[in-house]
Amino acid sequence: MNFLSTFIQVLIVVALAVPGFVLRKTKLLPENTAGIFAALLLYVAQPFLMMSSILGNEFRKEMLADFGWVALFAIVTQLAVYFAAKLIFCKTKEEASKRACVAASYLGNVGFMGIPVMEMLFPGNGDLVLYTVVYNIVFNAMCWTLGVFAITGERKSVRPIKILLNPPTIAVIVALPFFFCNVDIPDQVMTPIGYLGDMTLPLSMIILGIRLADMAPKKLVDPKIYLVAFVKLVVAPLLSLGIVMLVALAVDIDRYVIIALFIIAAMPSASSTLTFAELYGGDCETAAAATLMNTLLCVISIPLLMMLCNVI
Repeated sequence: MNFLSTFIQVLIVVALAVPGFVLRKTKLLPENTAGIFAALLLYVAQPFLMMSSILGNEFRKEMLADFGWVALFAIVTQLAVYFAAKLIFCKTKEEASKRACVAASYLGNVGFMGIPVMEMLFPGNGDLVLYTVVYNIVFNAMCWTLGVFAITGERKSVRPIKILLNPPTIAVIVALPFFFCNVDIPDQVMTPIGYLGDMTLPLSMIILGIRLADMAPKKLVDPKIYLVAFVKLVVAPLLSLGIVMLVALAVDIDRYVIIALFIIAAMPSASSTLTFAELYGGDCETAAAATLMNTLLCVISIPLLMMLCNVI
């Protein structure tokens, strides 16, 4: 992959945060705007993005094996990064801050940013988008289990029912029967689904801009925030690639499955880290700063890592 073209594509994505930043700084948006947009993002935009990503592609039987590999590696690589992050941040003194750093180091922006970025970097390759959807299913399940535990450190806070009862997963469950049966969905149905799904990336970036405008500048110079960025943007994708490539030496794995897993692992921290910190009384400031800095720095990290796709 060409560095400059990838850099421009990712820069365009992050630039979508500018309107939110400007409007919030000029007080044209009230304080609760980010929460309102986040609800719209979670309950409307992302579920429809998942549906449009599935229904817009044709199912082939040979995909099942690739879907299985993606799901398996989604579990293995996230666990590997989770334990690596726990080791890296084990000496952080403040417990809540340490937990936020660990969560931000392995919870990636798979849904809000992963699918749109995959579509931008590989236009016309529906298989890569589907692999990202499959990964996102596993990611959501781990979010509401290991993600919650990472923030709280308490098993009682984990609610396994959330593995199924979350908007993106429900949308996938609804769409899968139509996908597997290759049902031809009328344009009159697909068009509004596509429009609503297309809101995902702009909304998520506008929310990012709003939160950046509200962030105290001193929080963005905290050294551990940059260590989180290094773990999430460098260690996580390289560790994930190493694990997959090692298995690929013994088992035949499709090249695009490897590329999809690598790029997904390179996504910046998910807003889920901040959401869980807010819900369960975690370190919201560290979670927010880590998410923001990760997203800003991915403008450089993703294009650099994408160059490795040429040798996969």
